[in-house]
Amino acid sequence: MQIIYQTVKPFDKLLKPQKVKNGEKYRPMYYVVEQLVEEGLLLYHTMTKALLLLTPEEADIYKTNPEDLPQLIELWFLVPESHDDRLLSRQIRDVARMLEKKPGTITHYTIMTTTDCNARCFYCFEMGQPRIPMSEDTARRTVEYIIQHCKGEKVTIMWYGGDPLYNKGIITFMCHLLTEAGVDYKSKMISNGYLFDDDVVAEAIRLWRLKRVQITLDGTEEVYNRFKAYIYKGVNAYRRVIGNIHRLQEAGIKVSIRLNIDMHNADDLRELAGELIKEFPNPNGISVYVHQLFEEEKGRAAIHDEQKRKIVFEKMMEIRRILIEGGFCRMVKLRRKIRTNNCMADNDSCITITPNGNIGKCDHYTHDYFVSHIDSEEWDEEMLQSFRETNDEIEACATCFDYPNCFILKRCQATHHCFPEVCEENLDRIKHEMTIAYSNLKKYNTDENEEKD
Repeated sequence: MQIIYQTVKPFDKLLKPQKVKNGEKYRPMYYVVEQLVEEGLLLYHTMTKALLLLTPEEADIYKTNPEDLPQLIELWFLVPESHDDRLLSRQIRDVARMLEKKPGTITHYTIMTTTDCNARCFYCFEMGQPRIPMSEDTARRTVEYIIQHCKGEKVTIMWYGGDPLYNKGIITFMCHLLTEAGVDYKSKMISNGYLFDDDVVAEAIRLWRLKRVQITLDGTEEVYNRFKAYIYKGVNAYRRVIGNIHRLQEAGIKVSIRLNIDMHNADDLRELAGELIKEFPNPNGISVYVHQLFEEEKGRAAIHDEQKRKIVFEKMMEIRRILIEGGFCRMVKLRRKIRTNNCMADNDSCITITPNGNIGKCDHYTHDYFVSHIDSEEWDEEMLQSFRETNDEIEACATCFDYPNCFILKRCQATHHCFPEVCEENLDRIKHEMTIAYSNLKKYNTDENEEKD
C-alpha cells in the first residue's frame, strides 16, 4: 500500500487512528472514491483528503475481506458497518470552522462596471433590468472602500457586468487609483470577449493585471451568432470572438471557455468541441468546460424531466471526454483542504459591488438582496445570514460520496436542485483528478530516478 497524500492537517493529529476491533465487520466509508489504474486501485477520501494506492492483491482483499487490511481501518477508509459517517463528517467540518482564521479583511471583489451589454442572450438572468454604467464618482468611492477594507492585503478583482468591457474606461480609472495607492492587486474577468482588441489587451496586461478571462460560447458559428444576438449589424461576432481568444492566448492571458448546454444545443456543442480542437491545436492557456443549465432562470424552467436530463448529461459527458482528449480541460488538483463554505456568498472575505455602489454577496443577485453600501459601515446581518443558510438534507445525503464538500445554499440558483447527474459529474471529475495526481507522482518519481542515473 502506498500513501500518496496523507490526511490533511490538522486532522492527521485530531482524527486519531481508528482502532481495529476483532470480529467487527467493516465496509468502505461512504466518502471513499475508487479509481482503477494500471498499477492497482486508487482510493481517495473526500473527508480526510488522503489518497492511497493499493496493489492488485490488496485491491482483491479490499473487495472481499476488508478486515484483513488494518491500515485502511486505522486511516478511516474502512469503518464498522453501523458507523455514522455523516455525523463524523459534520464534526470534522465543525472543528475546521472553529480552527479557521476569521477574515478581518475583504480581499475578493466582484465589481460590476455596468449592467449594460452589447449582446442580447435570450437566457440572460439580467434580462429586463435597468442598464446602468458605473460613474467615476462611484468608482473612486469603490476604490476608497477597497483600500479601507483590504488593510494592505493582496486584492483579487473579478470584473463583471453586463459586459465589463462595455464600460472599460472605468476599469482603467480604478486601476490607476489602486496603483497610485500602492494596492497589490490582480484581476479576472467574465466577458463575452467581443471587445478585446489589441489596445484593450495591452491595457489589460499593463494596468489591469488581468490573469484570466471567462468567455461563453453558445455553439458553432451560426448558432452562436443567433443566440448572442449582438447589437452590431453586418459583423460575424463568432469569428471576432474566436480571434480575440487567440489574441488573449498570445498575450499570455488565460481563457476559460464556458459552454452552456441544454436540450436545444447539445449536439451543436459536440460539433463545436471538435472545431475548437482544430482552431487551437496548441491549447496552452485555454481551458474549456461544459455547464449544464439546471438552474431556474428568467423565462426558463429547470430540467425536471428525468429522461431529458439524462440525455443532456450523457451528451455533456461525451463532450467533456472530447475536450479532455484535445487537452482543453483545466487541470484541477484534488481537494486538499477541508471545505467550510460553498462560494463567495457564504465567504466573509468576498463581496459584489454594483454600478451604483450597493454591496451584495452573490453575482446572481445584483438588483436586490443587498447587505450594505460602499458609503456605509453597517451590514444587514439578517440578509448576510440568509446567504449562509443551507437547504435541508435529503435521504441521499446519508450515503453520498461528496457529502463532506457539499453545501446546498438556499439562495443559490446554480445548486438549488441536487440532481443525480450533478453527483455523477462530480464523481467523474474526482476520478479524473485522482488519475492526474497519480500520473504526476509517477512522472516525478521517473524524473528523480533519471537524475540519479
